[in-house]
Amino acid sequence: MVRRGYREQGQGLIEYALFVALLLVAVYLSLQAMGLSLRDAFTLVYCGISRSNACQTLFSDDFNNLNAWTIVRGIWKTQDGKLLAGPGEGRIFRDLPQKDYVISLNGAQLFQGNGYGIFFRATNPNAVNGYSFQYDPGYGGFIFRKWVNGSEISPPFAVAKAPSFDWYSQPRNIQLVVQGNTYIAYVDGVKVLEARDNTYTEGGMGLRTWDNSTISVDQVTVNSVK
Repeated sequence: MVRRGYREQGQGLIEYALFVALLLVAVYLSLQAMGLSLRDAFTLVYCGISRSNACQTLFSDDFNNLNAWTIVRGIWKTQDGKLLAGPGEGRIFRDLPQKDYVISLNGAQLFQGNGYGIFFRATNPNAVNGYSFQYDPGYGGFIFRKWVNGSEISPPFAVAKAPSFDWYSQPRNIQLVVQGNTYIAYVDGVKVLEARDNTYTEGGMGLRTWDNSTISVDQVTVNSVK
């Protein structure tokens, strides 16, 4: 009787473990279908129960139009709920009153060319001062650049080479944390580059293309970090 009880108990634990595993698979597949990562899901749950300012959305755009942006140059349009840009040199900006924030690009794809960039702490769009993080196969990696009076300063002040990275036609989720003098970039939840610079302390965000690059972006959001 005791041996049978242990056997039944063990079978029950196995069935419970299988149920949990199937449930986790179902949740994962549901998140994939909605275009959410596990990190996105955790953030949604956390923001639902937390009063933290870290969850305050400062700006969000699903790209039904470009009314929220200032187009300085280049080819920018929306189509089927996506931002399409390029080819050629392009710059587009969004003003932000906050100094510190987290920029997220969801479903960002590079189809051809040498890359694209995210402006941050950007002022004076027509002759921009600020920084850019660049998804930059032309340079062979991820970089942070400084901008002065509309010109990028060489060399970049931070570089992370990525010789085996799959750059093209892959939807990427890019996250850029801007806090104080520290800037951290993540690609698909993986930290790829961190840098520090004290030149610019405030300003908005933007996007850029160059050369023959063409890109699409599903969504841009900007959240507060404190």
